[in-house]
Amino acid sequence: MYRIVSTFLFLTVVSGTIIVVTSENWFIIWVGLELSTLALVPILCSNFSPRNVEATIKYFLVQALSAALLLNSALIQAWLTGSWSILAPANNITSLCLSVALAFKLGLAPCHFWFPDVLQGLPFLQGLIVATWQKIAPLILLFYFSQLIFSHLIIAAGLISILIGGWGGLNQTQVRKILAFSSIGNMGWIVITSVYSTNAAIIMLTIYLVINTAIFLLFDYLNVSTLGHLNTTSQLSPISVSLIILIILSLGGLPPLTGFMLKFTSLHYLIANNFIALSSIMIAGSLLSLFFYLRISFNTSMILFPQHIISITTWRNNNMISPLTVKTWIISVFSVLGALAIPLTLPLYITI
Repeated sequence: MYRIVSTFLFLTVVSGTIIVVTSENWFIIWVGLELSTLALVPILCSNFSPRNVEATIKYFLVQALSAALLLNSALIQAWLTGSWSILAPANNITSLCLSVALAFKLGLAPCHFWFPDVLQGLPFLQGLIVATWQKIAPLILLFYFSQLIFSHLIIAAGLISILIGGWGGLNQTQVRKILAFSSIGNMGWIVITSVYSTNAAIIMLTIYLVINTAIFLLFDYLNVSTLGHLNTTSQLSPISVSLIILIILSLGGLPPLTGFMLKFTSLHYLIANNFIALSSIMIAGSLLSLFFYLRISFNTSMILFPQHIISITTWRNNNMISPLTVKTWIISVFSVLGALAIPLTLPLYITI
């Protein structure tokens, strides 16, 4: 794809999200979501391989279904109230359709079935857009409506997402599927927290975006697709071993890494609102996901792996000193923020 075309499509995706976040009209919100989805479809199938096209079609069909549900809920709301404003009080039918539509867009359980398969069929950079940027607009809508509609339904969907995100990734060997189930679990944490504190959910979303961006960029740079490829990272780039281990453990929420702030913020507000019994279920689901985070860290640190994969240690024979590329700088910055940004998030601890 030409660079001008891809830049135009990416700017259209960004503008669609901005339209959704800044609008108070149901129809304009639907237009922004559709604009973002339709501009993303050519980007997703830019490689034009059979698996890539299949994942793109699945993504388009699911997004079209969720957009149709959202538009139907907006039409019912306009028919009953005579207004397209999102500030108008919503009835039960509108709230239910809207909740299901946002669950499909976010990949929340039980509407999560499309997300791991789609992410597995996409390259890392395209999967990064689906797993991070495309979650912003639906989450902002959910943050607004979680205080008003079906809070018990949203909490139930978040709890199921945390458990499925933990169980689903246990038997996976593909890195992108593991990241997909990890994303489902983290969406559950953010959605449940949004019911009690929108500001805390926004903090958690920001931390999640930084950590997930670092993981996807690093795996794309090292061309790691399965757990068996992780043992070659020390031969391709020695410092990448420590980076992968720190970022993965940060995503698991181990202190004193940045990802601990995500779990700490959520548990603080949930326990303050007497959400103690169900918080234990969330912690159990997080411990399940911590198992495959530790497995990734263990496979990365192994020198010899049962599966023999031929790799070329180019860094050993390269004596030329060359300036670092822009991509390397971006990966380094996101990796440091995703793993060791506790001094930057310390004011958030003090505020809480």
